[in-house]
Order: sequence, then structure tokens, then C-alpha cells
Amino acid sequence: MARGPRRPSRSQAREAALAAAASVRVPARCDVCVVGGGAAGLAAAIAAAEGGASVVVLERAPECGRTILATGNGRCNFSNARLSWERYNDPAFVEAVCGPRFGENVLAFFEGCGLAWAEEGGRLYPLSRQAASVREVLLARAGRAGVTLAAAREVGGIAREAGSWRVTFAGATSGELEVRSVVLAVGGGEGLARSLGLACAPFEPVLCSLACEAPEVVSLEALDGRRAHAAARLLRDGTEVAREEGEVLFRGYGLSGIVVFDLSRAARRGDVISLDLTCGLDEGVARHLAETAGGCAGLLDPLIARALGDSLDRARDLRLVVQGPADPERAQVTRGGLLTSQFDPATLGAHGLPGFFACGEALHVDGACGGFNLAWAWRSGLVAGAAAAR
Repeated sequence: MARGPRRPSRSQAREAALAAAASVRVPARCDVCVVGGGAAGLAAAIAAAEGGASVVVLERAPECGRTILATGNGRCNFSNARLSWERYNDPAFVEAVCGPRFGENVLAFFEGCGLAWAEEGGRLYPLSRQAASVREVLLARAGRAGVTLAAAREVGGIAREAGSWRVTFAGATSGELEVRSVVLAVGGGEGLARSLGLACAPFEPVLCSLACEAPEVVSLEALDGRRAHAAARLLRDGTEVAREEGEVLFRGYGLSGIVVFDLSRAARRGDVISLDLTCGLDEGVARHLAETAGGCAGLLDPLIARALGDSLDRARDLRLVVQGPADPERAQVTRGGLLTSQFDPATLGAHGLPGFFACGEALHVDGACGGFNLAWAWRSGLVAGAAAAR
């Protein structure tokens, strides 16, 4: 039986990507330099180029858009049909940047890229359910607009000089760019930002699993891998500070799942997560059913019921103490970045630094699970890129 061609190994694919990156010629001058070739950076580059500017993207990874491939478990939940300012940590700033047609503008952008999409419970995915579809249409549109995508180049410095900006980089090739405008579109660029006198909020992982301590009578190891629908409350000194409802995933170290990811945005060490695994079912009804069944198996996953000792009280108020992020390196979002008070929401230009813009994770903005963070990346990138071109 004939076999098809073998796929290249990871090392071979990386070498090919680096060779392709090294073949890209970076000009000495351009109108706009976008630092970071992820979601926000590609949107900014497209907006700037389609606004008439010559644009170079400097990305330290071997390829632009690579981070997009990991979003939504490889499916790319690129936006949400019900975007809401309240789902962001800085709702007033997000509203001022994105405007009343936030969701419409994001979808119009992707329609212009040639992307088809589908909705699943408010979450928007490419019709293919493949993140690669989103990345490919963005790269193709950037190419049509004339954007120079210079991957495998890490920016080492940004400096203002006599009415222009000088950006130095090293990697596949080294050099410097003289540009009219700079768009910072990369998280973790605080060193570059502070060199310009800009203030940053500290970086911390959010939208991640949480390490928790369970009551002594409950074994998290016995619950590992079990899923349950729950109403979850985050308590601090007995006061509720956040509430979510949806699927919770028990792990041997604590809790995971979308509900917990969203609670992680507010959780601190020592907080308590209270889970109602009956999702608010009337207490009298719940007790009657538990007595009739001789336990909680009719209300809960039987394995979970056994792990809780068939206790209805625990099922209605299972309390776990937060210890911190369980796996910070795998957090979906890193909170922190440039303080939004330093930027004009109409353009995302920095006050007092003409020609310097920021978008996406470079700014201290983060949202809930469900496409909110990528929606912010696209829209803020479009705003910053269009303003940089002007």
C-alpha cells in the first residue's frame, strides 16, 4: 500500500520556518513598525497598511500568528456574540476604545478576511473549527496589503530620535528601523515600555486552573477528572466577590474548567470557592429527593456523591481554599501591561509620546473566557494600526 509523503518533524519545521524568516528583507525605513506578530499585531499591521502606510512586523517567534494556533484548544474562539464591557477588568476604557459596535466591527473585519464562522452558545469559532483558518486568512490579508512580516526578530530597543522612532532588532537578521510610528502589540514588553517612561501593572497569570485545598473529608484525588455543572461563588473574608455558573473540572490539585478560569481573574490566595453542585435547586426539594434515593446519586454524578460522603450539605456548599494558580505557564492570558490611563482611547496613542501606540496584551486589559480577549486584541489592534497610519 502506497504511503503519502511524511510530515516534517518539529525540528525540521522549525528550521524551515527560520530559513523562511531569514529570507525576508527588512527595509531600513518604513512608516509603521508593529512589535509583535500575534493576534493584535496582525490586526494592527493590516489596518495600518490598508490605511496607506508601509508596515513592518517584528516578531520574535519563527512565524507570525503562531500563538493564534493554540487558542480555544486549537479551534480559536475568536469572539463572542454577546460582547459586554462588564466582562473586562477595565470596562470604561474598553468601551471607549471599542465603541457601541464592538462586535459588529470585529465580524466585519473577519468577513473582509474571507472567514466563515459558527456560533456555539455565544462563542464564535471559524466554521472549520480550526485555528489555522483564522491565522491563514490574516496572513493572506496582510500579504495582500503589502505588510512585511519579519519573524524570528526580537526587538531590543525603541528610542525617539528627532521626530522619528528607531527600533533595533536581532535574530534571523539584525539591524534597525527608522519609522514614523511604533505599535507595541506584545505582552511582556515592559522593559521596552519602561525605557520610554511608561508605567506597567505587574504581570500575573489569569484564566487558569487553581490549586485548592479541600475539606479533610473530601479527597480531590478521588474526584480527579470528574466534571460537574455548578454554581460557584468566590468568597473573601465571607463576602462574595465573584459568581459564575457552568462546568467545573475537578483535578487532584484543585479545580479547572471555564467557571474556574473566570474566577481566577479575581481569586487571591486564601479566598474560598463555594460550589453548589445542585445549581440552586430548592433545598426542600433536594432533601426530599436525597432521602427518597437514600443518597445524592440522583442529584450528582454518583462518583462525586460518594466522594462527598453522600452529604447534601457538602453538595450544596463544597468549600475549597484557593492556594494560587495551578499551572501559571499554561494560563490563557497574562494580566498586566501598560496602564491604560497613559493612552488616548480614541487612538491608543501614548500621551506625550507622539507616534507610539499600544494594543492587545501590551495594555493592562483582560477579559473573561469565551472570546473576549481575542475580540479585544482584534479591535484594539485595528484602532491602533489605523491611528498609527494617520
